[in-house]
Amino acid sequence: MYYKKLGPFVSHVMKHGVICYTSRELRKSLFSSDRFISLWIATLFMIGSFWFAFASFLSLNILPLFSSFTLSLFYFIGSIFFTSAAYLQYLESINNDITHLAHIYAKHSVWFWWRLRPYNMGYISSTTQFIGTLLFNISTFSAIFVSLSIEMENLLVWLPNLLGSILFLTSSFFGYLEIYHDKKIKIFRSITWWIIWINIFGSVFFQISALYSRYSEHTTAMALLIATVTTLLGALCFFSAALLLRYEKA
Repeated sequence: MYYKKLGPFVSHVMKHGVICYTSRELRKSLFSSDRFISLWIATLFMIGSFWFAFASFLSLNILPLFSSFTLSLFYFIGSIFFTSAAYLQYLESINNDITHLAHIYAKHSVWFWWRLRPYNMGYISSTTQFIGTLLFNISTFSAIFVSLSIEMENLLVWLPNLLGSILFLTSSFFGYLEIYHDKKIKIFRSITWWIIWINIFGSVFFQISALYSRYSEHTTAMALLIATVTTLLGALCFFSAALLLRYEKA
């Protein structure tokens, strides 16, 4: 067997010129019937995305049923589910790591809770997304306190939101690179292709939302509307990608 790389990152393992494993297949256990963690990841991302989409829709004030405090609480609840899913995804990337096959197939392998896997693009993608969700935790939790000054809102709410969105984009980029050399993934026909690109669009929408949600005395109603609508669209994208994750196969 030998490793095939994209730059310093291992993308798949080959034997006699034939691909044995790709990074994503191994990480997601797509060749196995034991996909317990992957299914939980999908479920938790769906729940988190639902709360973000629900809060965003209510924030449009079509039906003003909830206070700003309650809406902020909904976002925070959603961010907790995002973080839970992202950490499980991180665990997948370090325990089903294509650069450490000996560990995976050891009869009495140790389960790792924290590990460094710098040559695995799935690990980079999972880690950046996990850190991004932690920043969303800070942002959404801080937003609950409505009495913050504009300067503090920008520091505690907007800045973590912006940085978290940038990390989500970074995660999507590495998620795409992870499947870049996989010839089995067909454009528009593979579930994995749809998952990757829907997540990319979701990350772009979240990034646009973050750019338009900066607090200022001159913030316009249109800017707030764009921020809310793009959050809603991003959440719907993440929900759709998480749903497809339940049906992804090698």
